[in-house]
Amino acid sequence: MREFRGLCLILGLAVVAPGGSAAAIEPDAPERLITAEEAVGIQARRMLINREGPAAKAEKSDVEALVSFYSGRESKPVWVNAEKLNLPAKAVAAEIARADDWGLDARAFDLSGINVNDGATPGDLAKAEIALSLAVLRYASHARGGRIPEPAQQLSSYLDRKPPLKEPTVVMIEISEADEADEYLRRLNPQHTQFKLLRKALLKLRDPGTTSEGEKIVRLPTPGPLLSLGKKHPDVVLLRERLDVVPLLEDEGGSEDLEEFDKAVLAAVKEFQKSEGLSVDGVVGNNTRATLNGDSAELSEDKIIANMEQWRWMPEDLGDFYVNSNIPEYKVRVYRDGDILHEERIITGLIDKQTPVFSDSMETVVFHPFWGVPNSIKVNEILPSVARGGNHLRRHNLKLQYNGRNVDPSTIDWSTADIRKFHVYQPPGGGNVLGKVKFLFPNKHLVYMHDTPTKHLFKTKQRTFSHGCMRVRNPLKLAEAVLKHDKGWDLDQVNRTVKTGPDNNNIKLDKPVPVHVTYFTATADEDGTVTAFRDIYGHEKRINLALAGRWGEIHKGRDHLAPVKIDRSRLVVKKYYDDPISDLFKQAFGF
Repeated sequence: MREFRGLCLILGLAVVAPGGSAAAIEPDAPERLITAEEAVGIQARRMLINREGPAAKAEKSDVEALVSFYSGRESKPVWVNAEKLNLPAKAVAAEIARADDWGLDARAFDLSGINVNDGATPGDLAKAEIALSLAVLRYASHARGGRIPEPAQQLSSYLDRKPPLKEPTVVMIEISEADEADEYLRRLNPQHTQFKLLRKALLKLRDPGTTSEGEKIVRLPTPGPLLSLGKKHPDVVLLRERLDVVPLLEDEGGSEDLEEFDKAVLAAVKEFQKSEGLSVDGVVGNNTRATLNGDSAELSEDKIIANMEQWRWMPEDLGDFYVNSNIPEYKVRVYRDGDILHEERIITGLIDKQTPVFSDSMETVVFHPFWGVPNSIKVNEILPSVARGGNHLRRHNLKLQYNGRNVDPSTIDWSTADIRKFHVYQPPGGGNVLGKVKFLFPNKHLVYMHDTPTKHLFKTKQRTFSHGCMRVRNPLKLAEAVLKHDKGWDLDQVNRTVKTGPDNNNIKLDKPVPVHVTYFTATADEDGTVTAFRDIYGHEKRINLALAGRWGEIHKGRDHLAPVKIDRSRLVVKKYYDDPISDLFKQAFGF
């Protein structure tokens, strides 16, 4: 009671009955009765306002949110009563302490201030109330991707994601009204199936009972000798184990000698090569060895956590029907109600011309598309050629226009003209770089999915060949999947539309289809199998550096959205203005 009287004097309260209630005496406020619990809440709010106790080192935005929250509930505490922590508080604290199980870092949450015993002073209880509320807000932020709140600015402009953070005041209102506060915290983490499967894989990887050497990938020495049908070598034993080869009987072409490369091994090698886009020759050389070894894409806690973090950035609702292009996997998939309807190989951007990571909506399927050349290609590839009198435009059947008129590049003084103001395009046809169809989901990155005449590139394992767009191996099947969903079309209808020629072939979708371009370097199956892919653009490394707090080591690369500039000092320009006719042409068009 002595502590309670002292608190009341500090707060400007009058005690009216020992062990009972007290009357509040606040400036210009009518007298009212408060309980000891309310007194704790008032003390907590005043600590927040004065930035005392746990609030002293907290984020300003969190403190301001808590001041607003407690004001809205007349300073009534959430986590304590007049003597100790309540049951929801203990469950929430226990859940926050298990943050590591969700791919977070439990060390980021300071729970030391909530350790109060029965009969604790009101001041200690007020500190515990603030400490737990601040921990809840920090957990809510981290669970929804707040450790890297601006991926495009903090990591790379190609990572066009924005974590779906909740307003701190909203978090406090929702958790204070939740039937089970700890369950509310758990559900702040992504509810996507892949996130849950990756979490399961993370727990399995950490469990000493499931991380034995036998579960790690069997690696073949690299470099090593060529292995082919009939060869004997100790590496064949490793190859059998890596590919889980079931031995054949001798009359089936099998061998009792496990070091012998028999028909069973040959069939398994060819199947692996086919699945990985390698040359299907049944010969295990250094390239196949490296691919069998995962090509440096080994599974680790950091890899799983980096991918879980990316799921925190994803839209909560991917859509009942959507398209996903996963860059490191070089695959596009169409999903309906969580099931895969269609899957195909894709080609993605070069290392210095990356395919960006973002979500948007497909609005149009275009058959026999025109290709409008972007400024980056105009400046970096076309301008150097036309400036020195080269035939880059003619060789690629590209047309040059200015104000809607066709222009002969040889009549332009490229030492002063700005090629960015010209329209450069490639009409439909057999050599068109977009092939027969493109899929438009308008975005600031100016990328889309499309067909390509260079089909042979789909046979390679690392398919980073484009200027940023995604080339699809069998785009008409993708068109069928999208248009069947939107309009009930079958493949015959798609093929008939292709055959009608280049006119009126912009098929507007009745309902836009979500498109998610992702960068997941690890995926998990229902059976717990995790497949790892190479970190081709270095985004996984950037994420891990950020999560480790090593921001200064992150190489962000160039801003691919910055305006394309012309460096005229590097141009070799052929002069064309030696006669009056050319001068008149220049003046007429205003170059």
